[in-house]
Amino acid sequence: MIAVRDEDVVLTRHTVDGRFLLFTSTDMQPEWILPWWGVVVDTGADGHGLLVRFDKHAAPAGWTAQQLLLVARRRLAAECERLPSPEVRDAVAALDRAASVMTERIFAPSDGNWEVVFRQGGTPSPYPWCVAGHSGFDIPLCPDPESRDEGVSPEQLLIALDQLLHDAARALPYRTDVWQARGHVTAALAAEVRRLSAIRA
Repeated sequence: MIAVRDEDVVLTRHTVDGRFLLFTSTDMQPEWILPWWGVVVDTGADGHGLLVRFDKHAAPAGWTAQQLLLVARRRLAAECERLPSPEVRDAVAALDRAASVMTERIFAPSDGNWEVVFRQGGTPSPYPWCVAGHSGFDIPLCPDPESRDEGVSPEQLLIALDQLLHDAARALPYRTDVWQARGHVTAALAAEVRRLSAIRA
């Protein structure tokens, strides 16, 4: 498990089955837009650390809002192909709406390190890929559609993105596109929770 000082934990959020996300301020700079930079994600058997930034100007490294949205949307689209349901369709549609309001000026990481690469992991999975990576950072996604196996779940990705946009909207109250994007991501998260509840029942 990644060691985090108690005083660096800004907030904690949980998935529907109790897995945690710790949002941490370790190595934060005072001029950054978010009150946290790192996220420690409970993967079931361990913790995985993510550096998260609003856009490429908000911190020197990490996953941007657009990149997190891309990864979550690709995984949920793969689930929609595997087993279509109203819940997963709602989640994908909500993420499409979020992407449509993420304007170039605010969200785009317009440098050469933006591209996200998707590849299969070492665990068998019904999905065509279980690892998302960019610029030396990886997100090992849970290979199980019910999000019970080890790895970062789509729900956790959506929680991280929801919190990122929530705090960015507070810092940028004049940016209606940020508020709108956050509302769509919150709707996608609610749909994913409904999907998990239905398939775990």
